Amino acid sequence: MCKKNFSFSMWIKYLEKLEKKNQTNLTEIKNIAKKLNLLNLKSFFFTVGGTNGKGTTCAMLERLLLDSGYQVGLYTSPHLLNFTERVRVNGLYVSEIQYVSAFFAVYSVKSNHSLSYFEFVTLAALFLFKKYPLDVIILEVGLGGRLDATNIIDSNISIITNINIDHTSILGSNRFSIAREKAGIFRKNKISVIGEKNLPISIYQAAKTSQTILKIINRDWRWKEHSNNWDLIHSNIQLYNLPIPQIPLSNAAIALSALFYSNLTINRKILRNSISKVQLQGRFQIISYFPVIILDVAHNFHAASYLAKKINQIDIQGKLYVIFGVLKDKDILSIISPLKDKVYYWYASLLPINRSATMNQLKKNLPAQNTFFFHSIDHAWKSLKKAINKKDVVLVFGSFITVSEFISIKNKEI
Repeated sequence: MCKKNFSFSMWIKYLEKLEKKNQTNLTEIKNIAKKLNLLNLKSFFFTVGGTNGKGTTCAMLERLLLDSGYQVGLYTSPHLLNFTERVRVNGLYVSEIQYVSAFFAVYSVKSNHSLSYFEFVTLAALFLFKKYPLDVIILEVGLGGRLDATNIIDSNISIITNINIDHTSILGSNRFSIAREKAGIFRKNKISVIGEKNLPISIYQAAKTSQTILKIINRDWRWKEHSNNWDLIHSNIQLYNLPIPQIPLSNAAIALSALFYSNLTINRKILRNSISKVQLQGRFQIISYFPVIILDVAHNFHAASYLAKKINQIDIQGKLYVIFGVLKDKDILSIISPLKDKVYYWYASLLPINRSATMNQLKKNLPAQNTFFFHSIDHAWKSLKKAINKKDVVLVFGSFITVSEFISIKNKEI
């Protein structure tokens, strides 16, 4: 069938069948973008990279800018429940009809170039943004930075939230090489805001080569948490007694720091009112209280460590149960280690995708004495429901897919 007649669902199926590529060719992607006139957008661009916290940092930037009266586009990934979550314009999701138009536009000019799922979708997102008079566009890096499709854009401000071990088969097995890949978003004479306190030397090397202007935490800006508020001390501004956000404070702080380095006009009173509004699905999201059910997309050691700290802050009167699903390319032992001593029983499950960790992987890495194994999140939840009482806490984590599956199951119960 002619792609011109494809429906939204047909396009999604087409995208999901696109072959994965071992190496991204940014030159090819740029050539396609030029044909669509996507490289000359007049908006102010933020590109947000890092190992963890990219989504929450983007959400904080978006909220503060929208509340300050700017026209804002946001491109983020992956989605949790619906593909349309990936692009927002002025806080609203773009319609499926608009996506269809964007997909066909990209397909029409790509010629014989092969595009991966993420490359195709990134070009479509920029095509969607081109249709609006946006003041600011926020791009979340999908993976790494240097070879990520978002890197075809020369951003005004680059952000690296943190640098930790993840995606080692692609980015390298140590922080030096991972940092070098993430530093690929640096731009000459433009500011790069860094939230990582323990910087590998490769960041400084990349900054020197690219001639970017580094603004580093605890050197050029810092934040300090108090019992009921926090402060941001910054090269350009000092803010005291800020409200505690619902997202990790480190992500709120780097978003604010980047904003004040951008020189975009932000009303301080509006800023104070906006900080505590920001929340994201699947980021320590509590969806029930009797029992407490917490959803978190943590899928590496750093994120799981933060999750463990949040769990410690809860007054658990019963027992902690975990529904856990993970992808096969993850270091499962490092993900479960921060929570291992807190969990009463693990309910480990396969995920409904080819990238799921195998049953053998799960059995090899999870403690045999207190783990049950299942072939689906649905079966895990049905079994767990019979064991818990209202004082217990249920944590669902390990992957975006794990959380997405659980939300879908709970929605059917309503």
